Amino acid sequence: MNLYIKVGSITNAQRAKSILNKNSFKAIIQRLDNPAPGDGCGYVIRTEDNGKNAREILERNGIRVLGTEKR
Repeated sequence: MNLYIKVGSITNAQRAKSILNKNSFKAIIQRLDNPAPGDGCGYVIRTEDNGKNAREILERNGIRVLGTEKR
C-alpha cells in the first residue's frame, strides 16, 4: 500500500523526498492532476506505508503536510 503525502510546493516536495530518503523511505514526487483549493501547487510525495510514520518525520523536520491518503 502506498502513502500519498500532500505538500504545498515543489520546494517542500524536494525537501520532503530528501528527508524521507535519509530515513530509509523510497519517495517519489508526483504532481496532482486537479489540485483542490488548499492543495497549494499540487505536489505529493508517494512512499510505501511500511509502518513507520513518514508524516511525523516530515513535520519534525519542518515540512508542512497538507494531508495524507493511503491507496
